[in-house]
Amino acid sequence: MKWFPIILIGFGVGFLLYNLQIVSFTPWAILWPTLIIWFSAEQLFKIKKRQRGAQDSWDIALWLIVLTIGVYMLLPIIGINMPTIPWKVVWPLALVLVGLLTLLQGKPPFVKVHLRSGGNPHQSEFKSSSSFVGDVNRGPSNWVLEDTEISHGIGTVNLDLTQAIIPDREVHINVYGYIGDASIYLPPGLPFKAECSLSLGEITVLERNESGTPRLVQYESPGYDTATQKVNITVHWKIGEISIRQIR
Repeated sequence: MKWFPIILIGFGVGFLLYNLQIVSFTPWAILWPTLIIWFSAEQLFKIKKRQRGAQDSWDIALWLIVLTIGVYMLLPIIGINMPTIPWKVVWPLALVLVGLLTLLQGKPPFVKVHLRSGGNPHQSEFKSSSSFVGDVNRGPSNWVLEDTEISHGIGTVNLDLTQAIIPDREVHINVYGYIGDASIYLPPGLPFKAECSLSLGEITVLERNESGTPRLVQYESPGYDTATQKVNITVHWKIGEISIRQIR
């Protein structure tokens, strides 16, 4: 199907209705909520098509919440009044949902932090800690950077490497999350490679910025392959914001 002419026709009809004062909103006003609804519905359809397991129940709940948010944003724009839902009501309801899913489907996506020393994953020992909702912070004080893997549920991940002690090898940092923010700050001149993907939200790697529905940003510093000290960063997030910045 040729989507581009259909989109042009839709925008043209929308602006025509707005200019004739038949509707009170422009296509731009409903674009972002419509994208949220469309993308979350598409994700739910993909889950329905595949053989589902316990983890998919969490994905279904996540995308149902996103779909509800999109509908909640869209209805007031098209003239349907919606009651204001304060945050003090939203987060207890989210905890109730998490509790119900845990009872019915098993464990939620806990935060798991694995640190390994040395460059050989087959000979390294892992240290791990876990929680469901919260923050993971490291730095900016002096600390020894090791291969790190973080699997997050809901919250923020903040890694400040500006004063970290970086070994003379390639260090791997892998971050996986559902909802929240992931921020990594690098010292000036440190070569790094990054692969960042996001289902919905915004990605910033140095001066490059991408926002909206599924995004993938890849970057590699000049001379990365020959550098002695370097960091290989992978960040895969569901909903939220990913930011990798190099402090000058």
